[in-house]
Amino acid sequence: MNNVTKMELYKVLSKPQVYIIFVVGLIIQSIMAGQMRTTMFNGYHKSVYENYMNEMEGEYSIEKKYSSSTTNEYYVDDNFNYVDNYTGMGINNHKELINFIYYTLNSGIHHTERYITKDYTNYLNDINMLTINNGEGFKETISLLNNFVHPYNSSNNIKLNYGGEYKIGITINKAYSNEEITKINEVVDKVIKEKITNNMPTREKIKVIHDYIIDNAEYDKLKYENKNDTTYKSNTAYGVLIEGYGTCNGYADAMAIFLNKLNVINYKISNEEHIWNLVYLDGKWYHLDLTWDDPISDINVNRDTYFLITTNTLEKINDGTHKFDKSIYIEAKD
Repeated sequence: MNNVTKMELYKVLSKPQVYIIFVVGLIIQSIMAGQMRTTMFNGYHKSVYENYMNEMEGEYSIEKKYSSSTTNEYYVDDNFNYVDNYTGMGINNHKELINFIYYTLNSGIHHTERYITKDYTNYLNDINMLTINNGEGFKETISLLNNFVHPYNSSNNIKLNYGGEYKIGITINKAYSNEEITKINEVVDKVIKEKITNNMPTREKIKVIHDYIIDNAEYDKLKYENKNDTTYKSNTAYGVLIEGYGTCNGYADAMAIFLNKLNVINYKISNEEHIWNLVYLDGKWYHLDLTWDDPISDINVNRDTYFLITTNTLEKINDGTHKFDKSIYIEAKD
């Protein structure tokens, strides 16, 4: 590494680009004009309920058909203050809509659908707020929800589908390929086997992983100089752990994968410029930022400044890059 100062090489967030594909039924105008007059049945719009029943076979129930979905091995079972895993068969309000999107991401499901109930009278407005301005609202929502799921279940390509039967569907394309996951897991398992012992305190385990990552990766200066540079997959854990180059999202993903492997509760915090980890340890939440602990220069560098520090300590450092929305990352309140 050359002798470039940290302030000269400002480590900005290089989030994976979130691409959204909207498939909006051509009958939306008719929905807005007339669907609210549709007869309700058992809490659902009658036409929807009849469609449910027409799809049933014998005694097969609505609950059995629609209330459960298969989750993969990277499903996060922790319910955080901002998001929750919504497994109901119908969506009743905006909060459940967001939780449904989160659950779809978190479960690792390729595609899932839910119906809108009669109680959710404002759903068209909420969906329109997500889709206006070329889907900027939805992009921001997905980027945010990605912070609360295992990196392997995060997505940079989402398809939102809704149409004339009060049904909304989500189709997910993962940020990590199966081949990338296999290679990353090989490194993670090897490092844990060689460097972690069962009798280590959890804090020490985290420190070992923290040091391993920053010793074996460096910040991607090419990406910093040109955000469109694709020499390395540095905004992913693959870039950090396999290629040896990362941006803040790559560092945070790599750490999150290790933390999940060690059964440490965690998620990521982000703002418009940066992203880092939040870790639950010994009954408290701590900030962990490997990007800013990774020395750009080898001269007089403190590699522990952002290692498991409280929000109060983080705010005292006041480096200008770690401001965050406490109404979203509620656990981080001191």
